[in-house]
Amino acid sequence: MTLTERQLICPNRHSFDIARQGYVNLLPVQQKRSRHPGDSKAMVVARSRFLNSGIYQPIAQQLTERVRSLWGEKQALRLLDAGCGEGYYLDYLVRALSSRGTLDAVGMDISKEAVAAAARRSQQISWVVGSNARPPLVPGLDLILSVFGFPSYEGFQPLLKPGGHIVLVEPGPDHLIELRQVIYPTVKRNPPPELDQAERLGFQLTDTQSLQYQTAELDHGQIQDLLQMTPHLYRATREGKEAASRLETIQLTVDVVFRTLERQT
Repeated sequence: MTLTERQLICPNRHSFDIARQGYVNLLPVQQKRSRHPGDSKAMVVARSRFLNSGIYQPIAQQLTERVRSLWGEKQALRLLDAGCGEGYYLDYLVRALSSRGTLDAVGMDISKEAVAAAARRSQQISWVVGSNARPPLVPGLDLILSVFGFPSYEGFQPLLKPGGHIVLVEPGPDHLIELRQVIYPTVKRNPPPELDQAERLGFQLTDTQSLQYQTAELDHGQIQDLLQMTPHLYRATREGKEAASRLETIQLTVDVVFRTLERQT
């Protein structure tokens, strides 16, 4: 596409306006499963408040160090945060690595509300409304991040250079276990998903790292924001939601797994 002052224009003369916040919506109507796919405005606001508190900053720090390691000796890095949400992790990473070299970073999410919030967070990053199943980017990426997201290996595979990587950041078995014990009758300690589909498409698991820590005590507002920003609020029973609404404080286990996949040549 060709970038004009306020539009992206394709060779067939289709134009896509750049919103006043600085993002572009490249999600065709036919790829939407609902009128407003992805996170709602309420979820985005809750997530922004929670992440800005710094409770998950160790996750952002470890992700940044993983990207630094994968960058290696290359002068430039082309990176996509697929399912960027309101931009907290990508913004943290770009700020931390800004002096490392040329970092061409794109944040993409299917939620227009999330991408609009991300664009308000940082004007140094390109923000796009799009689908992981059909990312509207040209091939040639070095790295794709999927942070608590929904990776589409079929969508990612054509974008990555041979030798390129995907970094998955996923809940470990004990992630938020104390809160889950409040809102669910029984709690399963499930490991991250299997990688069969990724392996069939030519990806190989090359590295696995874990991060575990205890948070300070969360107050009532932080507990409600955390519930609002995760699927747990919608999966919980009525009794579980009522029990969570009565919590004044809670200390939580953060258990996160970082897995790196490499696209084989």
